[in-house]
Amino acid sequence: MLQNIIGFVILLVISIGAALLVYVLVKKYLSELLDKVVKLKAGTAFYVRVFLIGLVFIALSAALNVEFSLKQGAVVMEYVWKVADGLSTMFGQTTLFIFGYLILVTILIAVLRKKHGK
Repeated sequence: MLQNIIGFVILLVISIGAALLVYVLVKKYLSELLDKVVKLKAGTAFYVRVFLIGLVFIALSAALNVEFSLKQGAVVMEYVWKVADGLSTMFGQTTLFIFGYLILVTILIAVLRKKHGK
């Protein structure tokens, strides 16, 4: 029972940590891009926060979707595979989310650039 809880906590920490790492790597450049295009601090803050919320929700969803119900005598590698299964889901969904977000920002840039006459 304790091993299942530890496995879940490890998956939760790694998935949220990976989501925050992606956010930290992208935040500076995304903010600069949105500042130049949107030209509203509130708009930039909104889009960057939506990006963070999406990443965190995906990480939580992937972690909560894995069922840690291994039997008492399960070997460590079974827990590793359960964690890897959750991370696989998280990375796949994160990739799709980033792709969708990229499309949204690209459309936003295209529309606002034409509007500003550039």
